[in-house]
Amino acid sequence: MVAFTATAGTMRAATDPLEAGFRNPPMEARPHTYWLWMNGYMHAPSAVAELRAMKAAGLSGVLLFEMGARGDKSAFPPAGPAFLSDPWLTQLKLALAEARTLGLQVDMSVISSWDMGGPWIEPRHACMALYATETTLTGGARIDVALPFPTPERAAPLGPDGRPAYWSDVAVLALRSPRRLPAHEFVWRLDPPGNHSLAEVVLDQGSPNAPAALAATMTPAREFAVAVSSSGASASDFKEVLRGSLAAAAGPQRFKLPGGTQARHVQLRLLSGHDPARQRWSLGEFEVFDAAGRNLAGSHTVNRLYDGALTVRAPMPLTYSDWKVGNINNGSVTGPGGVFCTYGPPSLEIADPRELVDLTAHVDRESRLRWDAPPGSWTILRYVCMITGEKLKVPGPASDGLASDHLSAEATRVHMNHVVAQLQKGLGADLARSGLRNLYLASYEVVGKVWSPVFAGEFKRRRGYELAPYLPAIFGAQIGGAEMTERFLFDYQKTLGEVVVDAYYRTAAEVAHAVGLEIKSEAGGPGPPIHTPPIESLLAFGAIDNFQGEFWPFRPTSDGMNVIKEPASAAHIYGKRRVHLEAFTSSRHWAEGPQDLKASADRVFCEGGNHFVWHTWTHQSPEAGAPGWVYGAGTHLNRNVTWWPKAHAFLGYLSRGSFLLQRGNFVADVLYYYGDGGANFVGPRRNPPSLGPGYDYDITNADVILNRLSVRDGRLTLPDGTSYAVLVLPERPDIHPAVLTRIEKLVTDGAVVIGPRPRRASGLEGFAASDARVTELAAKLWADLDGRDRTSRSHGAGRIVLGRTEREVLADLGIAPDFVAPPALDFTHRREDGAEIYFVRNKETTAFAGSATFRAGSRAPELWDPRTGAIARAAVFRRTEGGVEVPLALAPLGSIFVVFRGPLPASSFAALNPAATLERDGTGTQLVADKSGTYNVTTGDGLRREVKVAPLPGVLTLDADWTVEFASPAGAPAPLSLPRVGPWTQLAAPEYMYFPGTGKYRHSLVLPDGWRSRAQRVELDLGHLWAIGEVWVNGTSLGVVWTAPYRVDCTAALRDGPNELVVEVVGTWHNRLVGEARGAVPRWTKTNVTQSQRGLGKDLQSGSWKNLDPIDAGLFGPVRLIPLAVLRVE
Repeated sequence: MVAFTATAGTMRAATDPLEAGFRNPPMEARPHTYWLWMNGYMHAPSAVAELRAMKAAGLSGVLLFEMGARGDKSAFPPAGPAFLSDPWLTQLKLALAEARTLGLQVDMSVISSWDMGGPWIEPRHACMALYATETTLTGGARIDVALPFPTPERAAPLGPDGRPAYWSDVAVLALRSPRRLPAHEFVWRLDPPGNHSLAEVVLDQGSPNAPAALAATMTPAREFAVAVSSSGASASDFKEVLRGSLAAAAGPQRFKLPGGTQARHVQLRLLSGHDPARQRWSLGEFEVFDAAGRNLAGSHTVNRLYDGALTVRAPMPLTYSDWKVGNINNGSVTGPGGVFCTYGPPSLEIADPRELVDLTAHVDRESRLRWDAPPGSWTILRYVCMITGEKLKVPGPASDGLASDHLSAEATRVHMNHVVAQLQKGLGADLARSGLRNLYLASYEVVGKVWSPVFAGEFKRRRGYELAPYLPAIFGAQIGGAEMTERFLFDYQKTLGEVVVDAYYRTAAEVAHAVGLEIKSEAGGPGPPIHTPPIESLLAFGAIDNFQGEFWPFRPTSDGMNVIKEPASAAHIYGKRRVHLEAFTSSRHWAEGPQDLKASADRVFCEGGNHFVWHTWTHQSPEAGAPGWVYGAGTHLNRNVTWWPKAHAFLGYLSRGSFLLQRGNFVADVLYYYGDGGANFVGPRRNPPSLGPGYDYDITNADVILNRLSVRDGRLTLPDGTSYAVLVLPERPDIHPAVLTRIEKLVTDGAVVIGPRPRRASGLEGFAASDARVTELAAKLWADLDGRDRTSRSHGAGRIVLGRTEREVLADLGIAPDFVAPPALDFTHRREDGAEIYFVRNKETTAFAGSATFRAGSRAPELWDPRTGAIARAAVFRRTEGGVEVPLALAPLGSIFVVFRGPLPASSFAALNPAATLERDGTGTQLVADKSGTYNVTTGDGLRREVKVAPLPGVLTLDADWTVEFASPAGAPAPLSLPRVGPWTQLAAPEYMYFPGTGKYRHSLVLPDGWRSRAQRVELDLGHLWAIGEVWVNGTSLGVVWTAPYRVDCTAALRDGPNELVVEVVGTWHNRLVGEARGAVPRWTKTNVTQSQRGLGKDLQSGSWKNLDPIDAGLFGPVRLIPLAVLRVE
């Protein structure tokens, strides 16, 4: 295979804004960093020095975050003042003054850690949850009994009466002689999302190992049924494919599924009935396997290939902590951490909500029910809103308090008004001039069945009917049949989502805007499978000003903690230019160098992220020592990090990439509507099989369809000009009438819409009239389409398509893939006036040599290298039917921008044999070769030209005869003379094996006579090193090398005769901490971190320092001087 590249040359004047911004990125493109004041402590001189160091290295702002310390308490920072107290504000004022002087942006979290709350939150404004009790009573007489009160959470603060500090009865309902459903039901969305061919399921009863009193009420599951759905997760979507029985205590039991079983969702039902004396059913494990033996329901704690099936619905576990639903998929079958256990009997079956008698007015504050009960057996259902006692997650020692009620606008205003008032007290009334830009709301991670005293009223106001008769459905009851229950649950989830968005995000933004500030947030994140908050995530983003996601490196296919596509889609559909990311969060303390982070950063670029907020820089003062105080998660970035003095090289890479990817508009052909539910999230970027490779997409919600989307020139277009060729509807039978009405208008105006024919309206509110409206619109749009013989029809100026894939429809429209390349490459595409900007990454750890075709019209390709800032015209390319084909040569995990600007030249080069490099600049084209011989260059019109390269001098290998001088704050061992370069871990003496600092390699060489004069260019190839290096030749710095290829052009610095090479390589604190924990070197370090990780996959290690291996660091080689010929091609 022939590979081509271009590496040099400037074609336009420095006044070109695109080139100027790439070479010297503006502040808005440069990374920010979390700046943690751990325990609220700040040492003023150190803080000033840190801000200056940040600016000097290329950072442009901080997200100030107070956080509590974790780990070794003896190494914690001192306890600082309480968050937002007068002394704390004095610290903030000093930091803001220095940041203003430096031109650094400052955003600030409004919470000490997360979720929203603090000492000023009273119980009535704190996090609430909904709890339920059941009591059976016999009627026919006056009842005067004390109803059971739900057991409060252990953390819930109590009032003088021993009850929770805040509680209220939501409803007390009576049901005569209730019936129960025959099974406990579990539903999962398989991972990765999409349809899968299933082969078998595995169930294991497991061993609960429960306390005797609990074990007496538990029975291992026996009879079960498995059903599958290739579309949605509603009850009507499932078809039963297996019914079986588990043998007692038999270990894992396998059950084959019928051939051809396809599923996107899987339902498990435990059919063992209900015995009131033994009302809890337990199950150890349930796994779903495809024909290749992959477990598609594996937990995110197993294998870490994927993050596990998403639990769509399940019976309530015995407790949230010990017997959770996720235990069924976690690979463990013993103990409470490995076994699921139901809470109580199967759910109620209520034929009509009017069967329920509302007794709320008959219950007093002492929980006494006084009621003249009609004859019969009555089940009394009591629903109580109660404070959970949830506090801040990791607050400073003086800053803890209750988390606030996120469903209450009043509670949000109490918190935000307190924050604003304190800031104005410390910084002055005009916060817009204080130096603060954004107030930050951290990711939503409230747990439990969230509730609020205001929720029932909000439900009535938004949905138009009373909530109380349907409360049993929230706890699994079926009311009015499966479909009516699904309709109510849709309304319930939708209302939760709307209320959180309005009461929390929108209200916080209103308070911030009133004082000239904005809100930034990871709205709704991080989402499933880590958390499943009741939020429609895109709508939440639409309520705030600046959108942030997050990602954890070293998880190439993970769903969890990879929240990139979601804020990217939100930014695209709501017209925001920047997509901020909490970046590089990790549990690998000091075990990462820039080269280890690059692949994750490149994935972020391809998924739509374009501004990094490094997680995390922990504030250090002199007493912190080294490596110092750090938070328990994060790739550490501070002045104690060994490679910090050279970090500017990697930060520059991130800045240049962010600059180009903040330009213009995102280019995609497909817009997926993810439905109108209340808890909706966008997963990582994975093209479904129906779309296939080479295209990109966004996700949209109902709000954007209704209010921002129009049709222009046959494309679905947003106000900022971003557009899509097709809109794809979700695979579900219901839709909101207002959304379908708008879709009908879009199709009439010329849009192409792909998707199933809706059969009914979403929700219970006015469903008869809504169903009729949906039926009417569906008949107009889909008419006689059946998805087999009739798959497409015109409607107005547009089309409706059923039964054809997105890829087929795009082909019908004449829209070729935007990017055609081997699977090793990934891409993203932005467009601005006069330029098509593609970012391309090599996903593989091997070099790539091949070509890619770009749908870039008739523009000329240029290669922009984000590592170096070099820009060059591509010397080799050819026009094809699908676009412009450009050969690319990328290092392992390498990347490049291919920017198309200006018209294609009348002639170009199309092929070169044998492989070499063609470079093109403003003066012409030149061949760069590392071997002598004849090179045949073929032009685009078929002409051939020969270029003869004279014999070159031999490559000089320089692995031997190096000396190394060591330097570290922890002390340095004596210099070494090395017979051969290699990792320090291969050196026998522990002071070298565990060395944490900088090694300065020196090598003296005398070039052979005539060697230099026979090479037009010389490159120094270092082979490999870790973690980061810098090269000098004869005292001239040739720059920092931090990723492959570890190669620099030393032509200008090299001279005939004697030469001095210096390579400075920086190691890691990880090794010193391991060595100290093993007793191999004296203890010198100071840090609060006691555990870490290193390695990947089967090589992953996790635990205390003494149980981890050191990381290979140093210069590995082979080190070579490579002579190159450079000849003009006419």
